[in-house]
Amino acid sequence: MKAYFRHELTAQEITDIRNFCSRCDYYAVEQLPGFSQILYKTGVTYFYLLDEGSITSYCQINENQRFAHIWFGPVCNDKEMLIVSLKEIVYYYRKGGYVYLGVQMYLKSGPDCDYIEYKLNQLIRIRYVFDKENTKSSIELDLNDSMESLFRNMRKGHRSDIRKALREGIEIVEACDSRTISDFVLVYRRMCDSRSIRGHTVEEIEKIVKYLHAHRQGQLLVARDKEGKIIGGAIFAYQGISVRYLISASDPDSRDLPMTHLVLYRAIENAREAGFRYFDFWGYNHFAEKDDQIYKINSFKKGFGGYFTFFAKKMNISLIPGGYNIYQLFVVINKLRGQFTIRRRKIL
Repeated sequence: MKAYFRHELTAQEITDIRNFCSRCDYYAVEQLPGFSQILYKTGVTYFYLLDEGSITSYCQINENQRFAHIWFGPVCNDKEMLIVSLKEIVYYYRKGGYVYLGVQMYLKSGPDCDYIEYKLNQLIRIRYVFDKENTKSSIELDLNDSMESLFRNMRKGHRSDIRKALREGIEIVEACDSRTISDFVLVYRRMCDSRSIRGHTVEEIEKIVKYLHAHRQGQLLVARDKEGKIIGGAIFAYQGISVRYLISASDPDSRDLPMTHLVLYRAIENAREAGFRYFDFWGYNHFAEKDDQIYKINSFKKGFGGYFTFFAKKMNISLIPGGYNIYQLFVVINKLRGQFTIRRRKIL
């Protein structure tokens, strides 16, 4: 068994990594080669364990200054290999003079998660923090249930909105051409502007959709009104045995039409028919206050029924004494710098 760290991957390595991920039940789209670069402008190091010519563990590590992060990785089916992987990664970054390593595993809480945390804490000093940045949870549907049962378990208001969307003649179709994708992106940007939120750029949304299509890792479903105009839609990613709700948009000029309810209902139907086991609404912030926009998003997702899932708490690993505190100071300085830049733009 040998650990490899690469700043660039060969075409064969990319193929081998994709094939390995496709055999794993759980992995996040952020770990697929090329996806995170659409959204994050950081250095990336790729890690994989090779055992008798086959990959047994893999992840990509984002690097900024002397800080490193693993977001929803490593991808690994074996808990012992995952422990070996993290030991190798910690050693590599300590040796490389890094200050801090953050690890957010894509692993649901439970016996395997407890075992991994127990073993790693015997070897590495790990700091856990209980806040919205360090604890991740989601709402999930078990697609072994029938559609009748899933529909029945939705909130009454959600069921009514789905029926209303059908009565209004809203049609849900998959976006497969550039024109449809562009029309959806325009709706997305209008929504962001009307709500005064930054959101993703036009280029980022287009690249996400094209990436998922090119690698058969997801789909964009759009909603059309009776006149055929695109008034909303949502992007979904395929992650092992799960379908993940990634990004959605609704036309601010059509707020009376519950198109997103119907889009999600059709996505759940599609996921069941395709043989996926879970539908993941991806992200539920238990720390949100009632007057927070996130609280409303939580309520919307919860209205589809399902149950909470909790992921492993983020591992904060100091690679030098006080490394975590140095990283926290870096985060605070960047936030203050960002606020100063925003205020300066408003003045100008």
